[in-house]
Amino acid sequence: MVRLRIFYVTLAAWMVLWGWFLIRDIFVKGGIKHYKVLITRPFEGKRSYVTGDRLYEFLAFSRANLPPDSSFSIVGLKEGDVERVRAAYYLYPRLETDDPQYVLVYDAPDIEREGYYQIAKLDGSRYILKKRKMM
Repeated sequence: MVRLRIFYVTLAAWMVLWGWFLIRDIFVKGGIKHYKVLITRPFEGKRSYVTGDRLYEFLAFSRANLPPDSSFSIVGLKEGDVERVRAAYYLYPRLETDDPQYVLVYDAPDIEREGYYQIAKLDGSRYILKKRKMM
């Protein structure tokens, strides 16, 4: 009987804490806008909202143009930045390396790398470079 009371007290405490955190997140921190957006959008729309529409558009473009077993590096996103981590996660199983087969150029117009040529272009500042084959 004592164990059952402890269970109910613990359950009530968890429910009160959960309710408090939910209310705090939605109303006090102003997260109601985010909840509305995330509830109404489909899965890809949620990814776009979290990542940022412009970056997500580029990542989807890159994913469509890169082979699954390729390696890449990103120019235009700062090292250790959240967007860079999200990009690596979204482009998995492609791996980010120092000597890549592909260079993803994001918001860096007219970057030229020796030994690479442009294979796909989303717009003037977002495009993909591919490594030339050495003969």
